[in-house]
Amino acid sequence: MKPSLQTRQSQQLLLTPQLQQAIRLLQLSTADLEQEIERAVEQNPFLERVEP
Repeated sequence: MKPSLQTRQSQQLLLTPQLQQAIRLLQLSTADLEQEIERAVEQNPFLERVEP
């Protein structure tokens, strides 16, 4: 038996927490997105809601 060397290459998709959040937000309806924004503004004192 001859000694041999094998190489393998693979790709893996990794969903970061930020990407998971972005996907979740993009799937929300307008009303649900409004609620999510309100919740984020209430929980984070550094966020400020600016009306258009």
